[in-house]
Amino acid sequence: MAANTRMATAVQVLCVIAYKGPGGTNSEIISKSLRTNPVVVRRILKCMEQQGLVEIRPGKDGGVQLTCEPDRITLDQIHKAVEPDPGVFALRPRGNPRCPVDSRMKDLLGPIFGAADAAVDKTLRRVTLGSLVKAIP
Repeated sequence: MAANTRMATAVQVLCVIAYKGPGGTNSEIISKSLRTNPVVVRRILKCMEQQGLVEIRPGKDGGVQLTCEPDRITLDQIHKAVEPDPGVFALRPRGNPRCPVDSRMKDLLGPIFGAADAAVDKTLRRVTLGSLVKAIP
């Protein structure tokens, strides 16, 4: 299974915007940092706009800027904006209910997955976008 890079992409997008300063930037410049198509950047930006993290100005002279100071944006906010399904792990939606192994998976894995999700959330809440941008020369 391949690792999901949406979170890393979203954080880098916001770091570019914050690094450029209060005036913001545009998807063309951000896409050069990521070495990807501007359409990919615009999709990520749309998710973050819906969560109130960025403001998008459409048009020829448009662009994107943060809606608040980078120190007020935490990584868990970014994660929630770009990952529609909460949690790192998920149980299989269905299996054979007559199988003794399958019938125990929810009880066995549920608490473990819950603890992993809580640890990830706690870690992401402690890190701000501003702290990352300050570490960029």
